[in-house]
Amino acid sequence: MDNFIKGICHFGLSVSDLDESIRFYTEVLGLTMGERREKDAFFPIGTDDVLALIQYPWGAKRFDEEFRLKYHGKTFTHFGLAAGSAQEVFAFQEHLKANNVQIVKEAYERWDGASLYFLDPNGYTIEYIYFNPKGGAE
Repeated sequence: MDNFIKGICHFGLSVSDLDESIRFYTEVLGLTMGERREKDAFFPIGTDDVLALIQYPWGAKRFDEEFRLKYHGKTFTHFGLAAGSAQEVFAFQEHLKANNVQIVKEAYERWDGASLYFLDPNGYTIEYIYFNPKGGAE
């Protein structure tokens, strides 16, 4: 069978408050917004990937009632953002703490690098990870 999937073009997240989410992803995470429209915003990540933030159409109250994850950081569902080194993972944790971001799992070294988990303003769990396929934090 042919390999039809060539990569991840983008991933989209429904958000409670688009402006608040844009502030978080630009000011705290340091991403650059590529395009902003009335109900969504797009952030290029790396060379080929895009994060899309999409305003939940029925407002913040319904987002909280119907959509916000119930287990805030207590499930394994997450997405990972790449770090350049294990040291960056630990430094980024200090940056997140200085910005009062909720850390779900503190930075730690793993057999294949280092990672930490935190929450965005919508309750999404994000992993910041340095992955070394040869093993070790280097």
